[in-house]
Amino acid sequence: IYFSTGIQVEEEDSKDIVDIGTVGFWPPGSALCLFFGPTPSSEGDEIRPASPVNIVGWIEGDYSTLKQFQSGDLVVVERI
Repeated sequence: IYFSTGIQVEEEDSKDIVDIGTVGFWPPGSALCLFFGPTPSSEGDEIRPASPVNIVGWIEGDYSTLKQFQSGDLVVVERI
């Protein structure tokens, strides 16, 4: 799941492969990304963003519930 934030940030210690449950910021799209499984860019079971992301956090709890979301659904992100 990813959505635009309007925030402009450069790559900083960015990663091109992430772990399941990672919350990343994707600088080219000014987007926050919630990774919970392979992406269209993945090879095998790896989780590969479209391009490198800055790691900003991790999903707490059962991230598999994110599979239920559809385009346009409301997602609330809170800092813990």
